[in-house]
Amino acid sequence: MKKKVHVIHHTHWDFEWYFTTNESFIQLAYHMDEVMNALETNQIDFYLLDGQMSILDEYLQCFPEQKERIKDLVVEGRLKIGPWYTQTDELIVSGESIVRNLNLGMDLANNLGGYMNIGYLPDSFGQSKDMPKIYNGLGINHAVFWRGVPNDVTTDREFDWFSEDGSKVTVSNIKNGYFVGVGLITDDNYQSLMNIIENGATNQQLVLPVGGDQRYVDFNLRERIDRYNENLPEYELVESSYEQFFKEIQNYPLVEVQGEFISSSVSKIHRSIYSSRYDHKYLHDQVERRMIYQVEPLMTLAEKWGIPYKQGALDRIWKLLNKSQAHDSAGGCNSDATNKIILDRLIEADQLSASIIDYLTRKIAESRVDAQQNKLTLFNTLPWGTKKIVTVAISSEHHEVSIQKEGVSLPIEVLQTVKEYNGSIKRNVTEMDQSQFYYIHTIMFEAEIPALGFTSYQICNKETIVPTNKKTEPNIENSHYQIFLVNGQLCLKEKQSGQLHKNFLKIEDSGDEGDTYDYSPPYEDDQYNLYFDEAEIAVQANRLQSRMKLSGQWLIAKNLDERQRKIRTQLVPYTFTIVLQKESEQIQCHLEIQNTAYNHRMRAVIQVPYENQFSYTDTPFGTIKRVVEDPHINDWKALNWREEPTTIFPMLHYVNTHNHEKSVTLFTKGIKEYQLIGEKYNQMALTLFRSVGYLGRPDLLRRPGVASGNEFKLIPTPDSQLLQTLTFEFAIQLEKKYNPAKLMRNYLNYAVAQPYYQIQELNRFTTKLKYFVSNLLPEKIDPKAEMTLQSENLVFSSLRKAVKAEGSEVRLYNPSDTQTTQGGKIILSKEQQYEYVDLKGMPLNRREVGQEIILGEFKPGEIKTIRII
Repeated sequence: MKKKVHVIHHTHWDFEWYFTTNESFIQLAYHMDEVMNALETNQIDFYLLDGQMSILDEYLQCFPEQKERIKDLVVEGRLKIGPWYTQTDELIVSGESIVRNLNLGMDLANNLGGYMNIGYLPDSFGQSKDMPKIYNGLGINHAVFWRGVPNDVTTDREFDWFSEDGSKVTVSNIKNGYFVGVGLITDDNYQSLMNIIENGATNQQLVLPVGGDQRYVDFNLRERIDRYNENLPEYELVESSYEQFFKEIQNYPLVEVQGEFISSSVSKIHRSIYSSRYDHKYLHDQVERRMIYQVEPLMTLAEKWGIPYKQGALDRIWKLLNKSQAHDSAGGCNSDATNKIILDRLIEADQLSASIIDYLTRKIAESRVDAQQNKLTLFNTLPWGTKKIVTVAISSEHHEVSIQKEGVSLPIEVLQTVKEYNGSIKRNVTEMDQSQFYYIHTIMFEAEIPALGFTSYQICNKETIVPTNKKTEPNIENSHYQIFLVNGQLCLKEKQSGQLHKNFLKIEDSGDEGDTYDYSPPYEDDQYNLYFDEAEIAVQANRLQSRMKLSGQWLIAKNLDERQRKIRTQLVPYTFTIVLQKESEQIQCHLEIQNTAYNHRMRAVIQVPYENQFSYTDTPFGTIKRVVEDPHINDWKALNWREEPTTIFPMLHYVNTHNHEKSVTLFTKGIKEYQLIGEKYNQMALTLFRSVGYLGRPDLLRRPGVASGNEFKLIPTPDSQLLQTLTFEFAIQLEKKYNPAKLMRNYLNYAVAQPYYQIQELNRFTTKLKYFVSNLLPEKIDPKAEMTLQSENLVFSSLRKAVKAEGSEVRLYNPSDTQTTQGGKIILSKEQQYEYVDLKGMPLNRREVGQEIILGEFKPGEIKTIRII
């Protein structure tokens, strides 16, 4: 029996890379002519357009007249499109972003005749363990990818990949890359090519992908197939598709595997790309967090109160974000010109998403039943009530103000007061009308806001001030911790146990001779720790919070030459602020530096009071346990691995270590990389940023051999040196037990701010839209809790308008990868219909009616989506 070789004719169309999307688009415009002509004239049978719709989306904006041609070819099953919008990164992008990406791609493809129902990610830098359940939730049961599968797990090219909840996809692992089949066109090494794709194949069905980056149509494909068939009597090469391949292997027994795939045993995986272009990652995280946890829930609530849900605006933002989440784009391994476009897209998404919040908070606040001048409305976009310290900027004609709730003044702290003018501006300031000056007060107070709702406070004259004590001693404290400086080193005391942690936080600086793909230490490095010996110290304390501000300059090596010579001449200004809010378990840290040096890496290093063998972090829809030392760290070269398996790992929102007595967690905003270091792995290192100057470099210590990216040309990226002001935000939490559901709730309470709006006419520039008039809603809004989640064991993932029908969808998941748990319940404001749906919004059971939704049992890692009508 002959072995059947499925020749998959395709192109891999990087949305952007060392070229910009604009430059690539021109090639696409002509490439599509070749594709359609070749299919229509029967020169080729099938063509795979890289599994992503973003390129077709942009193509049809310029060439709408080609829509019917494309649709005819898709309906015939010859042109394969979708299901993705862009080929996402899977490791530093949230689960909701991945779902939105597939939702967008599937919808666009359906408008063109349908999508290839395969999880096709041929070049992503590693595979998340959650992909099988994401795929199954969207009706996908097969996947194709290249990178990351460890030889220790399986050397098979086909296997069944499980998530911990039992979800399964059958995988075709293109171990030699999506470009391996180009040899069919260019070489006559017949048996050699067969040997490559046969190594690890589990049956008589073989896959030969013929394509490459932005590759043209191979018009001589059939001729070359015929030639190979003539010279390979034991094989039958046929034009085929991945759908046909999976159909023909469906009855073969396959090995079962589980987990994430981020090994460099077969292919480069770039395990330190998570810290390239930190400026992008910080803004990306901010927009993603705002969209998922503020914009979509707020827009869902607003629709209930009579404000139309603007799905088109959301789609526009998600497209901008998803384009920036493609594997190269998210990684930052691009030319400076491309990275500038990515940054511009993120800025556009940032402005659009912030403007939605500005518009809706104003419309809702001004349409309340009790709306009146100087009402301050605070919003809670999470499904549980919150009591937290908030910071707001309010405008008042009074030099002193107070915040009142039901006639009772609340303690406030005035952080800053600025005098402003709201009259017609004059060239001569003395001609301005003194009666038209007012004050902007930035204040802090403790607010209590119901679940998925809002509450209001009245702004009045005079203030109940929380006395601020400007201390001279370099220490701060709250009910849980005391933090103080000793000889420039930060020390932490836990009040309950009395345990003292000396030098618990420091900054590490080292050289980086890597590139935008990978960190790599210089051949001759000079690494050192940075402390706060010469810092200027400012300490303030009151009933609401204590904060310590350390300002100074660190002296570091200016470049790699100084590293080699072990000298330091470059001053790096910094301001590091530590905040302890009353009764909070979190130590909030805010670092701002002005980077003035080249080719280096900075990390925040946090000491933990025990040794570690594992780390724990959240994934798109779960958590993962990782070993702190790779078993092949010493023999990877002998095994011919593509790069050193340094245990540098990706993270989404937090990283944790724990033992039977204590748990330490680091929450971050935009920091996406960590490593456990130290003699006993008792230090948690967050990579703040890397400063590098090339897209790809050869012969790195961690990655020997040819340069990543383009091996034939050094591409300078001076902008990736990040010579600019950089801001880093993270928090440290110490507690007795590890609970991943509680950690995610703590993260959301830390990272998701409360939108707010003040009704006033003194300052028409509180937002960009405030200057313009706005009609009130015809029916006044009476606030009430629309929905409350009562669960100690689940993670709230999203709330948005239903995808395919009326109502709203709330998504929850069990973060434990080992334990089945009881989900708790959702309490509604009234009896409503509800049903469980998949990630496409399709019903999974019959509708029920009630005011309480009992969530029932959740398997390990299980996702459930409830549509409430």
